[in-house]
Amino acid sequence: MFKRESEVNRQEESTEIKVNESSSFIGRSMKLKGNLSAEEEILIEGIVEGSIKMKHNVIIGKSGKVKADIIAREIIIKGEVNGNVHGHVKVEIVPGGVLNGDIISEKVVLAEGAKFKGNIDMSIKNDEPEKKVKLEKQPVKTEQKN
Repeated sequence: MFKRESEVNRQEESTEIKVNESSSFIGRSMKLKGNLSAEEEILIEGIVEGSIKMKHNVIIGKSGKVKADIIAREIIIKGEVNGNVHGHVKVEIVPGGVLNGDIISEKVVLAEGAKFKGNIDMSIKNDEPEKKVKLEKQPVKTEQKN
């Protein structure tokens, strides 16, 4: 049912995609409708419609077709995704990959040969720099001696 790392690497020779033995796998003949969530990484080669929320990586394989919003640590698209994606660390569309939707991530990789239609938001959501700037702009109080 699960493919070992060496078997996946042989199938995906043009772009190295490593899948751990503890990963989940949705095969080419599988079709899933609904909300998908898990703690481990997942490789999708089949069809998924609904929503995907993972704590680790989501890999859309070459034959994968996803019609869903995806939230995950890293998202690698080699197949086709119709929906918005939010990668906490990175979103990557490899050659031949297709994304029709918006991307939110600190790091975005669009390889030559990738197809993308949407918007990209790479803004950092960390409030620390804003707080420092606000502190620096406050007027300094000085005491006047009479």
